[in-house]
Amino acid sequence: MKFISKTILLFPIGFGIWFLANGFDLNNWIFGVIWGFVISFGIVFWNLFDYEKHNEINMTDFLESRHKVSLENNIEIWNKIDDIIKNPFVKIKIIEKSENSIILQIDRKIIDSMITIKKINENILIQIENKNLKYLPDNAGNYRTLQKLIHRLKTTVNTV
Repeated sequence: MKFISKTILLFPIGFGIWFLANGFDLNNWIFGVIWGFVISFGIVFWNLFDYEKHNEINMTDFLESRHKVSLENNIEIWNKIDDIIKNPFVKIKIIEKSENSIILQIDRKIIDSMITIKKINENILIQIENKNLKYLPDNAGNYRTLQKLIHRLKTTVNTV
């Protein structure tokens, strides 16, 4: 179902690509609609392979660019998050930093990503999403980044 909904959401992009390449012709609009769906289907299908590489991915995260995880709120994990920000594994910009939240921007080739880290009662919520065009699948780029962050947190917390 998500595959179909993403194809429909991406239809305007496919339709626009077709008409930019071939011009707008009112007499031949049905052909443009068909090619719009074919192009949007191709974009979603291309993304599908990158998400399929992750066997552990939940269906709620499948073909999405927004992912979140919740960790136990303790000072050790919060300090490790701060250390990771000081020595990042990707190029980041700190947008906002306070005692209970951190907002980071990851510069990507096309669409930048935003990471929001917040202390909420007994949990630390880490969320990553595209800065713009949040409904577009991102070839599992944000999911991989979040998994790298979680892996780095677990290995540094377990080795202490």
